Amino acid sequence: MKANRYELPRGALLGERETKTQRATAQLLTPAIWGIGIALGCVLAWPLMAFQSMNLYAGFDNREAILDQAYLLSIVATTATLAACGLFHKSFDRVLGSVLARWVFPAGMAIGTLLILGAGAPGAAGTAFAVGFGLATGVFSGLFLMNFGAVIGMLSIRQSAAAIAIGYLLSSVLFFAFLFFGQLEATLMCASMGPVAAVFLFYGVSDLKMDKRQANSLPAQADPDDADKRQLHSLILAFGLTMLVAGASYELSRTLYVQMGHFAAGAVTPYAVAQGAVTTLTAVGSISVALVLITSRGIKGPEVVYRLITTFLLIGALLLPVPMLFPEVPAFVPLSIDVAAFQCLGMGMWILIAGLCRRYQTSCLFAFGIIRAVWAAGPLVGMLVGRWLWYGVGLDAQGAFTAAATCVLLIVLVNNFVFTERSLALALSIMPTDRKQRFQDRCRAVIERYGLTEREGEVMIMFAKGRNLPYVQEELCLSKSTVSTHRQHIYQKLGVHSAQEMIDLIQEEKG
Repeated sequence: MKANRYELPRGALLGERETKTQRATAQLLTPAIWGIGIALGCVLAWPLMAFQSMNLYAGFDNREAILDQAYLLSIVATTATLAACGLFHKSFDRVLGSVLARWVFPAGMAIGTLLILGAGAPGAAGTAFAVGFGLATGVFSGLFLMNFGAVIGMLSIRQSAAAIAIGYLLSSVLFFAFLFFGQLEATLMCASMGPVAAVFLFYGVSDLKMDKRQANSLPAQADPDDADKRQLHSLILAFGLTMLVAGASYELSRTLYVQMGHFAAGAVTPYAVAQGAVTTLTAVGSISVALVLITSRGIKGPEVVYRLITTFLLIGALLLPVPMLFPEVPAFVPLSIDVAAFQCLGMGMWILIAGLCRRYQTSCLFAFGIIRAVWAAGPLVGMLVGRWLWYGVGLDAQGAFTAAATCVLLIVLVNNFVFTERSLALALSIMPTDRKQRFQDRCRAVIERYGLTEREGEVMIMFAKGRNLPYVQEELCLSKSTVSTHRQHIYQKLGVHSAQEMIDLIQEEKG
């Protein structure tokens, strides 16, 4: 009888938990988040299509030379554009939400991509088309990418993680499909990524009511103080250098694996098999990384995930000599491990950057632009070194061992000196918890609904947190009478008579 007596409550409890989980998932994976995720996936897929396959260059006699030239110009232009947007973020912020940012930038990506069709022309005309392709796509893709820095700064961490996971998974799927197209079809697909991303991003932002006008109507955060600036700059440096060094190591390995597997000149099937494996591994890895980062309450889980990712990066690097020593071993196996590990590292870094942008909203474009600029430079360095080793030196087994040792050294440096356990703990500590995010969102909604001024909003938030009048005075450098006046005006606008009534109103508000 006792067993039956307890069986139903347990079953009911499990059912209730499943229902809550399903409800939470449905609330998280809304059409708007799917839209933003699809937009990000298209943007992430574009450089893969443009520079990590020969499909756009298949009909050209000097296709590898054109690819190298275009990639060099594009990545330099992207790096410079992102750095400029980050350094002059206050000026660029005025552009976000405009027609220019929403439609002209992705249209520029599309038109720039179509220029590659003329790169096979003889003489100066072909060179001009290739240069135009590299520069135009680099500048416009960098400008359009900055939209996502603003968006993830306004999303909750869970929403950002969901959109980023969708984006990384979709980018792998799109690239896998892209590999089976001929030159013209591949060029059109690649050119469509920017406009398609713009449509889905506009839908997601509009559905969440996160357009520029509304975003600017929210209370502005105070600029970071000296301590916050040091913390912000420390994380920007750690994030940027991590992706610079890891990106160089990854692209060096990837370039050599592609050459050893003859993927560039051979049939598409082996490279497609490798990309299919990457898609599968990325799907599993991205979901795991997202779940750990947004649900873990301590550093242990994220640290284990980070160590696993870097371990797989090490494995991808250590296997570099294997295809040369054992030609019967297919190069796509270590290639898949290398690419999938870097994809998961990149996805995890995107989530950490989202937390940084959420925490420092007034500096989110600065942080995003600088980190992404340094991030973009890493693969360029790796590609140049890899091409030099293969074509300039003539890679042999000894050279492969040297390249593997170099990659391993770079990854070890990242682990032990650039992005350490302390850096990870600091990055996680600034990521707002769900409870904090709900409180902040409700406060902002109340401020917007009742028309509170910026200063009244700051005072209201402090009193809602339980701060007393002397604390608010000291924190905001205001006199006692000024704080009291602000509090009186807040009560009048909200129609309440005490701090408790104000807190109750905030708790009832939907963020």
